[in-house]
Amino acid sequence: MKPILQYLVGAAAVVIIITGMKASAGMLNQILIALLLSMCIIPLPAWLIKKGVPRWLAIVLSLVVILIGGFGFSALLVKSISDLVASLPKYEERLTIFYHKFLDFAASNNLDIADLLKKAKIGPESIIGAAGAIVNFLTGFISASFVISLLIAFMVIELVTYSDMTKKGKMDKIMAMSWIHSMGGDLRKYVNITAFGGVITAVLNYFLLLILGVDFPFLWAVLSFLLNFVPNIGFIISFIPPALLALVSLGVTQALIVSGGFWLINGLVENVFRPIFMKESLNISLLTTFLSLLFWGWVLGLPGAILGVPLTLVVIKIYNEFNSKGEKDSSLFRKE
Repeated sequence: MKPILQYLVGAAAVVIIITGMKASAGMLNQILIALLLSMCIIPLPAWLIKKGVPRWLAIVLSLVVILIGGFGFSALLVKSISDLVASLPKYEERLTIFYHKFLDFAASNNLDIADLLKKAKIGPESIIGAAGAIVNFLTGFISASFVISLLIAFMVIELVTYSDMTKKGKMDKIMAMSWIHSMGGDLRKYVNITAFGGVITAVLNYFLLLILGVDFPFLWAVLSFLLNFVPNIGFIISFIPPALLALVSLGVTQALIVSGGFWLINGLVENVFRPIFMKESLNISLLTTFLSLLFWGWVLGLPGAILGVPLTLVVIKIYNEFNSKGEKDSSLFRKE
């Protein structure tokens, strides 16, 4: 086959794969999230096994700890979301009043921005609609958590069993499982780096909002943690909801403090805490992370933005392996 035909066939195969992923995004997101979390959980039962705990007991203890923690976290999140949904009409009324006061203030200073805001679709309805989208995303995440938990349980059992059996020589190596194990190190490194910064950011944001008296601080802290996995723009999105809530509930000063506090906390985490505790980082450029956000967000929706960098790392690893294999095969035909 001519090289040009090979490239065309390869491009067609990529298009078909991407189309299939886009069509099955709902199911695929759950599998990918479960696989990513499973790879991060594996070190816990592996450590217990090294300490002499029986394999079955190590798996059970790990899953119990994870499920209890996940249940408590979900319960708090459900409570915050239900309270927010019940309060949305009240906030919409306050936001409408503030919006009209702002237009009157602008008009009194010879600034006619009503048409501009209307064309840009910036108004109380659109803001409340965006809040509803955030609520729907978090609600969907919680509703899918049961399936994801089952997938994590089965994947952890499978991965731990495979690793233990191959080490004891009771099972031949399976190519797919070996590749997943080798890939797990890079993914764990990314998740550790990102989650470490996300936890510190979320905790500091929580206490900032709690001190200022902003409603639902736990919900906004969780949102800031999740959006920490969205490169480049996740942080910007994370402080907009609590800042708007502070604006309509507490006033302009508190809204500015929330915005400034979020920026300060993010700067401290990125430039002080991460360099201290994380001696190394992933070799992935800013442009690559931004392109992965756009591409995987388009293919898989909002979860794709969170999964974008891990999926890009997988694609890069596949490319490097095929590339190195091709170079090795071609070297067989070189003359000594």
